[in-house]
Amino acid sequence: MELMKISGRLIVLEGPDGVGRTSHARLLSQRLEAQGVATANFGLARSALISEHIEANSGQLHNFGPRTRALLYATDMWDQVVHHIQPALDAGFVVVADRFSYTPIIRESVRGTSKEWLNGLYSSAPVPDTVIVLDAGPKRILHRVIYTDGIAELKGYESGMDLGHSNIPTVSFLHYQKLLRGKFKQLAKENNFPIVSTKGTFEDTHEEIWKNVEPIVSDLIVKSSN
Repeated sequence: MELMKISGRLIVLEGPDGVGRTSHARLLSQRLEAQGVATANFGLARSALISEHIEANSGQLHNFGPRTRALLYATDMWDQVVHHIQPALDAGFVVVADRFSYTPIIRESVRGTSKEWLNGLYSSAPVPDTVIVLDAGPKRILHRVIYTDGIAELKGYESGMDLGHSNIPTVSFLHYQKLLRGKFKQLAKENNFPIVSTKGTFEDTHEEIWKNVEPIVSDLIVKSSN
């Protein structure tokens, strides 16, 4: 299968839950739009075809086998690629993605699923113009999750408790985040993706993201005549 051709730009923000991806993706889209750039947005589990099933059955979904989960998330992404992402790219839009194929691949690869098989699910997907990996330490992410959503949000799968490291949610969560962080850093190193620390203020992090995005979209920014 041929790779899809891109005439627009695909900007991907990656990183684990609790690192601020969604908020930064939203702010990045707003900044692009304010400068006259046509934008579209993407996120996991948002397809018209299957997102409601994924969200409504998220607890049960995570009890499925890793390949079943992987196929469901791949179906969700491909539905969005075909009906929204690729048409937007063909029309010259900048698509800002709050995660792409990398998160589901990493999540299942740490659970022992063949990375080669997982990569095959997305082998002909649009190739991003840049993938910015947002980074934070496991303890920092744990504090953010507890502060924002409460300790009840440390669910089995999301805490990596299915990996069997610990039956204590917080301990399991820290171990799981360490694994994910290592995988995201490895991804960035192997592909020369920029890593942006979220240790500073939200505004500082956004500016670091913008430094990596601006050169890619500079020709699309509407210059002021004043």
